Amino acid sequence: MSPAAPPDYRKQKQIALTTLIGVSLVLGVLDAALDMQSSGGLTFVGSLAMLIVGFRWLSLDAAELDIRRPIWLNVGIVMAAAIFVPYYLYKTRPEGRRLMPILMFFGIVLGCAFASAIGATLMAYFSGNIAGTTG
Repeated sequence: MSPAAPPDYRKQKQIALTTLIGVSLVLGVLDAALDMQSSGGLTFVGSLAMLIVGFRWLSLDAAELDIRRPIWLNVGIVMAAAIFVPYYLYKTRPEGRRLMPILMFFGIVLGCAFASAIGATLMAYFSGNIAGTTG
């Protein structure tokens, strides 16, 4: 038997990041479709889904780099991802190659926000709920 090929972490990480954008888009559509003033339940489920997919990406990244994150860092990521994910990226990248992954993280965050807004706008448009449309 031939030895098993090593996992393709880059491809799996790309899939996780694409899933984050997709989940954001779907959450935007659902938010607009349900036309909720306060979507606490949807927000919780959406945040949980984003957290799970984000942790999947972090796990793949750590496996690719052959490192283990301490528990305090995992807790920090759950409590304040905007601080602790860049910290993780800073500590796990070599000097001179730290800025781009951190900027890309914030780009993904913005991408998720835009995807959610696009989903909500499309749903509002197609349902006729955008001001100025005739129905």
